[in-house]
Amino acid sequence: MWLAFKVWLKKTWAWCKKNWQLFIGAAVPLILMLVFRKGDDLKKVLERVNEDYQKEIESIEAAHEKEIATRDEAITIFFETMEDVEAEYVRRNKELDGAEREKIQELLDNNVEDPEEITRKIALITGFEIYTD
Repeated sequence: MWLAFKVWLKKTWAWCKKNWQLFIGAAVPLILMLVFRKGDDLKKVLERVNEDYQKEIESIEAAHEKEIATRDEAITIFFETMEDVEAEYVRRNKELDGAEREKIQELLDNNVEDPEEITRKIALITGFEIYTD
């Protein structure tokens, strides 16, 4: 009986030497789980990480929507201003030349946030007053 057990141990040892990665792969998580038995804390940390991630995604989306709204407003202001300028030029029997159009375009690009400044500078470029709402 002892000899049979001894042979079984040798065969088991040979199999373990051949498949040692399997034992290490199974033993490491078990040892880590026993050493760090804070499953509830880990769950709370993961929940907080997910909440922070969701908050970050929401803030990114909000910033993107605000940026789009600002851009759309700037585009609207641009087209309304250009229509007003061209209408005034037509009224005065003038045609807006390329250089003035480029100056106005540059002005609108640089002062997206300040419609009053846009109006004031367009008045300087074109020589007449434009009143906006």
